[in-house]
Amino acid sequence: MPSLTRERDRRFVVALALITAVGLAWRIAYVLWMRDVQVLSDGIHYHLGANYLADGRGWVNPLSLAFSGQEVPDAVHPPGWESVLAVASFLGVRTYLGHQLVACLVGAGTIVMTGLAGREAFGRRVGLIAAAVAAVYANLWLYERELLSEPAALFWIATIIWLAYRFRHRPSLGRAIALGVVLGVLALTRSEMIAMSLLLVTPVVLGRSEVELKRRLGWLAAAAVACVLVISPWALYNSTRFDRPVPLSAGLGGTMWSGNCPPTYDGRLYGYAELACVLLAPGISSDPSVADGQYRNLAITFMKDHRGEVPAVVLARLGRTFGVYRPGQQMDLETERGTHLWVIQLAAAMYWVLLPLGVYGLVVARRRRVMVYPLLVFPLSVLISVALTIGATRYRAPAEIPLVLLAAVGVDQLARIWQRRRAADVTPTRPVEDAVGAAAS
Repeated sequence: MPSLTRERDRRFVVALALITAVGLAWRIAYVLWMRDVQVLSDGIHYHLGANYLADGRGWVNPLSLAFSGQEVPDAVHPPGWESVLAVASFLGVRTYLGHQLVACLVGAGTIVMTGLAGREAFGRRVGLIAAAVAAVYANLWLYERELLSEPAALFWIATIIWLAYRFRHRPSLGRAIALGVVLGVLALTRSEMIAMSLLLVTPVVLGRSEVELKRRLGWLAAAAVACVLVISPWALYNSTRFDRPVPLSAGLGGTMWSGNCPPTYDGRLYGYAELACVLLAPGISSDPSVADGQYRNLAITFMKDHRGEVPAVVLARLGRTFGVYRPGQQMDLETERGTHLWVIQLAAAMYWVLLPLGVYGLVVARRRRVMVYPLLVFPLSVLISVALTIGATRYRAPAEIPLVLLAAVGVDQLARIWQRRRAADVTPTRPVEDAVGAAAS
């Protein structure tokens, strides 16, 4: 029996490696195919910032340095993704294409971790199906060419889901600490993911009721300490640069104001964002930590003044994010990052194929009594962040890995049903041959 298990594990590893190789090859081919398409939006920020960081300038606003020569301390984004690209820059990989290829490698890692998460939660076959979906799903690989932070965030989301199920199946102090470490790195990549400390890590650790409470609390404390130790160097560094504390990033206020200003409560940009609101806001401090609070106050004040409109605007944001409100216009808006419309349309089509499969997979998982809340908390976090800020497909990214995993469960169940029906339809040949022979004699 152990030898059979080892053989199955070997086959899983080989299949996962092949799927990952295909996914990586496609990602590289896409980036090379589109290498003449300009990187726009936050991708410029991450690319230039990584090069300046590798040059020893620290975390400065790369746009200010590039266009005006001023070194302005920057924490609009957390440092995780920029640090990854900076390592490549330090090693001599400093071009847009070079950084895009680094993003492709990270995307390949996401395929691996999605496969491992699927196997840990639902079994080997679901793991391979999930990896195959992750290899081709456009809402995972389109961000790699754009040089956004999503590739790194998706990798760490898949990793923390894998760790959550590993802890669920075999709880230990080491796995609790690993959860805390990965949570810290994930928050340093996408700051709103710190919410997973309450939504995911706490219930996973405390949910093992067969373990005494004192031990579970110790595990949770260890996870919290590990998370704080990962985040604290960045937070302490920011305490020397800004007037106010910046534990993760100083971008929430600007994002809230861009989505809660007059153009986004009426007309073409209803439920979306208007960058001009941020750029033209009067009396904003040059200190990002102060400016963050000023933008946040502007957004909250505007929401209070238009409290009767807020529920409808929030619904429009959620509709844009999940593809049901002005989907055609939203796809056009998504091209502002430089990605061709056909890629955005392909991503939307694949999303609508996976969504019903994911819903079906959720039902199947519940029938199998498999724990699913580690997957559901990520869509919940999307709902919360979008309700406060703007509606955009990019903001749905944390929910994509759970969707892939649940869709894989749905595909696996449909395959099982088809296999059973096919087996039932096969007519035994031996009794028929015996009857024919008897009649002939």
